[in-house]
Amino acid sequence: MSRPFTAPWRPSFPRGGLGLALALGLTGCGPEAVPAEASLGEVHAAVTFEPESGVLFGAFAGKRGTEDHAAALDALERQAGRKMDVHRIYSVWDEPQPGKFVLADLERGRIPLLSITAKRQDGSGVAWSRIASGAEDAQLKAHALALKGTGKPLFLIFNHEPDMAGTAHGTPAEYAAAFRRLVTVFRQQGVTNVSYSMTLVPYSFQSGAADAFYPGSSYVDWVGADAYNWNGCNPTAGATWRSLEEAVAPVLTWSNAKGKPVMLPEWGSVEDPGVPGRKGQWFRDALEMFKRHPEIKVASYFHTTGTCPWWVDSSTSSVAGFQALGSHDYTHATAAAWLKPSVTTGTAPLTVTFDLSGSTGFQSTTGTGNDAWRLDFGDGTAKVTGRGRPTALQTHRYTAKGTYRVSLTVTDWTGVQNTDTQVLTVK
Repeated sequence: MSRPFTAPWRPSFPRGGLGLALALGLTGCGPEAVPAEASLGEVHAAVTFEPESGVLFGAFAGKRGTEDHAAALDALERQAGRKMDVHRIYSVWDEPQPGKFVLADLERGRIPLLSITAKRQDGSGVAWSRIASGAEDAQLKAHALALKGTGKPLFLIFNHEPDMAGTAHGTPAEYAAAFRRLVTVFRQQGVTNVSYSMTLVPYSFQSGAADAFYPGSSYVDWVGADAYNWNGCNPTAGATWRSLEEAVAPVLTWSNAKGKPVMLPEWGSVEDPGVPGRKGQWFRDALEMFKRHPEIKVASYFHTTGTCPWWVDSSTSSVAGFQALGSHDYTHATAAAWLKPSVTTGTAPLTVTFDLSGSTGFQSTTGTGNDAWRLDFGDGTAKVTGRGRPTALQTHRYTAKGTYRVSLTVTDWTGVQNTDTQVLTVK
């Protein structure tokens, strides 16, 4: 049984910081200011950035060939026929923030789903007890101020799947204390644009292990679970085919009791060699499951090879099922501008054709639901504007060498705006 959701209220935020939360159509309770000397017990709940309805749809895209993760996500979006609302990003403890992929997402109008794990770039681990003690506060403050400086909403997962780390970083209680320390330090720095998730594997919610890791409701905004249909591909996991609903059932029961919204930072399925087309239907069934469980508000697909091959394009029927899932109005939980240039680099004079047709409004099927749009070519020439669905193709000629920031801004039928910015290089 799903936990009942009441319509979240729309807080009034100052310009800058959380203005974008409202521009994205996201809602939640804002935190009170926390003084620098605040103790752990004085911390207040943060903003959740829950969509009013539907699912914020996203992905992690594994690299192929020479592409980086940004190019890999672009490729997946073209394959899926839609722009992603959310992008999963993995980072280590001492990696400077915001990283280039976080910055790229903010430029493109996506919401970063950032994981920071307790491991340094040199491969050494950071003990959770060390974080909890305050010994890592300098690093936490640096991250807090850097992410605060973006002025835009993002989701943050501290050390995803700590239940799979064994004793490498410490005990469950030390994890919970480290989580509380991170959240406290962030709030002491006045961070109000970050929403925090505890993310475990589904079995921990079933076995009772999740309770020991839980930092407490004042610190956790989201309960996350990485859910997979293994179908025997991992000898230590499930040997039979299972629906996404079966995979996430334990976390739904647990999170409903806590009164927390749910995100799936990773989820995926393998193919069934004996039943062609079964994975494509698995995606279609996932849509109906999302609608039955409105507490699931974020779903980020794991498009890569991990323990098993989770690629969306494992078959034509899988791609078709993923497209059907991603095109549905329920998986468009915010406005999305989608700017697709025919080229991003070339020699002057350079003629570029921009496809705007995939831009989508809240709770609208892909390519529909917008009331107005504006395209800025970035070279000082007149902007092009229109009403309704953005004109599919706009062509522009760049005569001078330079770097141009081209931006498409859409306003959907609810008045929510989203901007997608692409950089063109003319040589």
